[in-house]
Amino acid sequence: STKHNDTDNMQMARNMGMMMMGSPARLLKKTVLVTASDDGSRLRVVTLTFANPGGQCLGVRLDMGDVVKVCVPDYKPKSYSMSAQREDEFDITLKIYPNGRASGFLDRVEIGEEIQVFRKGNKQHNPEQNVCIIAYGVGITEAFPIAEAELAKSENTKVILMWALRTKEDMFWEEQINAAKEKYSDRFHLASIFSRQEIEGTIHGRVNPEMILDVIKNTWWDKNEPSENERKMTRFLSVGTKEMMNQTDNMLSSIGFDMPEHKLLV
Repeated sequence: STKHNDTDNMQMARNMGMMMMGSPARLLKKTVLVTASDDGSRLRVVTLTFANPGGQCLGVRLDMGDVVKVCVPDYKPKSYSMSAQREDEFDITLKIYPNGRASGFLDRVEIGEEIQVFRKGNKQHNPEQNVCIIAYGVGITEAFPIAEAELAKSENTKVILMWALRTKEDMFWEEQINAAKEKYSDRFHLASIFSRQEIEGTIHGRVNPEMILDVIKNTWWDKNEPSENERKMTRFLSVGTKEMMNQTDNMLSSIGFDMPEHKLLV
């Protein structure tokens, strides 16, 4: 029908506009961090390294959760966390989903080819002494750079990074995380949470309010209930799907950390 075609044409025009908005970033390198399992239960995770468009930094604030918008042909621009930023290049680390429109497009980009990208983000920093960041799966690509930035900004800041995964085999960046543990020692604590594995020294299950409270009590407050002042000095950030982040906000409110006043980035 004409109406349907008009809608399609408008969408195409909007996408073209987005493409025009973007700047060309050339793919320099692909690095596989996690290989896919044969049974499909574990998906591949790759880091794509791109040259800065026109040699200019995109201006993404990694510490503020800014994103890189990737213009996907015949689809909407898709948000990705920039997992690292260097003088002439940047990384996007992503999970490759079967039949994923955006991840499939990026997976097919060949070395030397260009994609269109632009920056998005306008969050403000709402810092405090205690920061708990909850990362779901590949959400670590945004969560860990923010954790490092918080630790670097103030010597008084303590950070807990809760990383929820299915299994240990889904983990990557162990080297960087261990280096941060060494550098910041007792100011930085990683809690690994596996929903499908029980491993000593890790937490088994799915993220829930009691688990969050236990982790922060055991790490910061000698297993005691936090005082009103300690609560005031605590900030949270969760990184995952919109649904996961909303659920996490509800969990935090249920244990006495009302949102958005306890959010690290608002």
